Amino acid sequence: MAAGPARRTGTAPVEDLRGLDEAEREEELSRISTEAARHPFDIEAGAHPAVRLVRTGEESWALVFVMHHSMCDGWAVSLLLKDLAALYRAAVTGEPHGLPAATQQSAYARAEQLRGQADREDDYAYWERQLKDAPPFTHDLPVDRPRPEKLSGLGQVAQFTVPSQVRARVEELAGRLGTTPFAVTVTALGRFMGSLNGRTDHLMQVAYANRARREEETLLACTVSSMLLRLRTEPSTPFADQVRETARAAAEALEHLMPLSVFGPRLRERGLPDVPDRLDYGFQYQSSLETDIDLPGLTVQVEDLTIPAARGEFNLGLVPAGEVYAGYLEYTTDLWNADTIDSWTGRYTALLDELVTRALTSG
Repeated sequence: MAAGPARRTGTAPVEDLRGLDEAEREEELSRISTEAARHPFDIEAGAHPAVRLVRTGEESWALVFVMHHSMCDGWAVSLLLKDLAALYRAAVTGEPHGLPAATQQSAYARAEQLRGQADREDDYAYWERQLKDAPPFTHDLPVDRPRPEKLSGLGQVAQFTVPSQVRARVEELAGRLGTTPFAVTVTALGRFMGSLNGRTDHLMQVAYANRARREEETLLACTVSSMLLRLRTEPSTPFADQVRETARAAAEALEHLMPLSVFGPRLRERGLPDVPDRLDYGFQYQSSLETDIDLPGLTVQVEDLTIPAARGEFNLGLVPAGEVYAGYLEYTTDLWNADTIDSWTGRYTALLDELVTRALTSG
C-alpha cells in the first residue's frame, strides 16, 4: 500500500503513513530516513538542513533532521537539541525561550585565524621530536579483501554497547589513576589494535572539540579538530602505567595542538617524508554529546541515522549514554565485511573489561 500524500503544516510537509500496516510503516520510515540522509548537499548554494516530518500513528511522529557535517559536530548536536527543546517549550507555553545569544561563526573564524598566525615554532619542534622515530602512519589491521587503489567512500556504521558494569569499572580506574575515561578507553583500543597487527606503538587520530574559550561553548557549528596521539602499548607493561602515559601524552598533544594537515607539510620539508596530512583511522570519545531532551506533552527518543558511507577507513567512538557507553565503528566496506567488524567490537569490549578489571584488582 502506498503512503498517504504529504501535506503541509507550518513550513514542514507532513508525510502521513497511517494508512500502512505496522511493518509497512517501519519500512517506509526507514526508506524516507535513508533517502534524506543520502541526499547530497549543494554546498555552494548553502548547506541548509533537510527536514522531513512523518506521522507514523495517531499519536506518534518522526522528525528527520539532516545536517551537513561542516555545519554541526557532536558538541553542536547537543546545543541544537537543547535549543529545539527551548523553542518548542516556548511555542507551547507562550513563555520566553530564555536562550542566550550565541557566538557568531565569523567571530570564531577570526579567533582561529589569529591563533594560526601566532608563532608556532615550539609546536613544530615538539611534533618533529615526537615523530622522528614514529611507527607507520597506517593501522596495518588485517583486511577481508585487497586494498583498492582508491577507496570508494562506501561504508557502514556498526553500533554496539559497552555494558554499565564495564563503564563503571572504566570510570573507577580513571578516578583511581587521576586520569579520564578517554585515556582508559583509547589505551585499550591501542592494545586491541596490537592484538590484531602485532604492533606495540601506534599513532591515533583523536577528535577534539576545539572550543577553548567559554564564549565558544554556545557556537552552533563544526569546530572539531584532530589531535595526533602516540600510544605505546607493550603487553608486558601494566595497563595502569600505560593509561597514565596516554594521559600525559594527550596533555602534551593538547598543549601543542596542531592538525596533521598543518604540521605535516612543514615536517616533510624538515626531512620526515612519510608524515601525511591525515590518518585514515581514529578514535572519538564524545563526552559532550547529550541527546536527552524534554518536550512538553511528548515522550521523545533521539536516534542516529547511519548512511552507507565512511569518511575514513576505521573510526571507533564511544558516547556516554545513561549508564552505558553507546559505541560505534565506522568502517569502509571496501576493506571489511560486517561480520568482521561486529566481532571486533565485541572483542574490544571484552578486552576493555579484562584490562580495567585486572588493573583494579592488582591494586
